[in-house]
Amino acid sequence: MARSGWLFQRGAATDVSSSIVFPQQVTLRTPTLTMAGQSWNNVSLVSRPDAGGTKIEAQGREVNATLTMRKNAPWLAAIRYLYYNPTSAKSSGTENSSAPLTETKVDFHGWPDLQLRCAECWLWGQKYGRIDGDFTISGDTLTLANGLVDTGFGRLTSDGVWVSAPSGVRTSLKGKLHGNKTDDFVNFFGVSTPVKGSSFDIDYDLHWRAPPWQPDVASLNGILKSRLGKGEFTDISTGHAGQLLRLLSVDALLRKLRFDFSDTFSEGFYFDSIRSTAWIKDGVLHTDDTLVDGLEADIAMKGSVDLVRRQLDMQAVVAPEISATVGVAAAFAVNPIIGAAVFAASKVLGPLWNKVSILRYRITGPIDQPQINEVLRQARSDKKQ
Repeated sequence: MARSGWLFQRGAATDVSSSIVFPQQVTLRTPTLTMAGQSWNNVSLVSRPDAGGTKIEAQGREVNATLTMRKNAPWLAAIRYLYYNPTSAKSSGTENSSAPLTETKVDFHGWPDLQLRCAECWLWGQKYGRIDGDFTISGDTLTLANGLVDTGFGRLTSDGVWVSAPSGVRTSLKGKLHGNKTDDFVNFFGVSTPVKGSSFDIDYDLHWRAPPWQPDVASLNGILKSRLGKGEFTDISTGHAGQLLRLLSVDALLRKLRFDFSDTFSEGFYFDSIRSTAWIKDGVLHTDDTLVDGLEADIAMKGSVDLVRRQLDMQAVVAPEISATVGVAAAFAVNPIIGAAVFAASKVLGPLWNKVSILRYRITGPIDQPQINEVLRQARSDKKQ
């Protein structure tokens, strides 16, 4: 006991030679490991030297991945499968574990550059599919290049910058979102949509003063360009299915047209394309060229949406077939936004609808309960009536 006490006081390392050789490979196996706000089950961790660094292989019920920590190059995370849901730790009685993404300011100093390649990722209980990204650190700034999320039904690309400095936090993201069918893409996330069979392309360039996962609407600025291909509006509802349409009150306008012209509008509204350019300034979205190129009618919209107060101030012009005697010049005289559209109807229009040349509406009030007032109904003046 006296000898062991002396070792404890002096320190065992005093008599250990500096030439001691540590194991080349370290293996850790545990039935449960609590880390990053989640319980990981049946975990096996193997660490071994690799050319220019160290390689760690992780396998378990929630993960199958390899992390290569290179000394003079970005680290590489090659993930074959990941299921990350930090809320699951709470249900296991580990409420005190700190989950990430709860802090608004993060210190990047000491972080390595990272190349992320995830073949199949589940995050917060939602499957996202393939996720890629190249992350570099420079002082208070984290930069994302070659960002990709590919669900199989939609493909999101992104480049961005996240600044977490003492003076403030700022996020910028720029990229594209593409898919062949809007309904397939939305249904993948468990949400229904009234837009059926339409391809979609969205270009975005957005920035706000908050972390990437907490977009601050009041400081949101940027540009959105949207293009939808041929498709159909089916059940225009007021629930979650019509969130995007409700933003510009397209859903409410179609319901009013269906009510006013029931002899023309059936349950579905077919369109050849939808195009829109919107710019956002301090949480207020503006557009002056939103155009629905429909079969029964074309709908042109302009105005603003206050995303903070959730208030609308929009104008909409609806037009059935315009005959050659009216022409584009006359359409410009009625409203410049209409002059940019080509109006054509591909089916026989109802008796009342066929007498109308232009309908103009004012849309105001809350996004969830817009007020739609007809301000102009211009009759057709050609001799075909």
